[in-house]
Amino acid sequence: MVDLPDDELDPEAGGIAEWARRFADDADERRVADLVLIAAELADNARRHAEGPCRTRVSRVDERRVLRVEVEDGSPSLLPVLGRADDPTAGSGLLLVNRLSVRWGFDRGGDRKVVWAEVPLA
Repeated sequence: MVDLPDDELDPEAGGIAEWARRFADDADERRVADLVLIAAELADNARRHAEGPCRTRVSRVDERRVLRVEVEDGSPSLLPVLGRADDPTAGSGLLLVNRLSVRWGFDRGGDRKVVWAEVPLA
């Protein structure tokens, strides 16, 4: 598991793409782009909606050729929302995460929550 420093989370600065390419050096460019968008979206959601510091990390799942992006924050009761009928802009980032990942979800424990998504390497 590798942590991504908060100062590299701005997708405009290119740090997150460089980080993703280093970790997913055997993935094609499309998958790296998916990983970058997912990581940026999950981290942005945590910064905008959750409390406390957030932590972004990536790992390989099982022996499969899948990368898992996780963002941990300090708001276990604030759960992710996949779109809202009353506000079309709310939850739209998670719609993107849902579309680009093969699986996504969240885990709660104590005073923390982790929102995660998985991306295949090929």
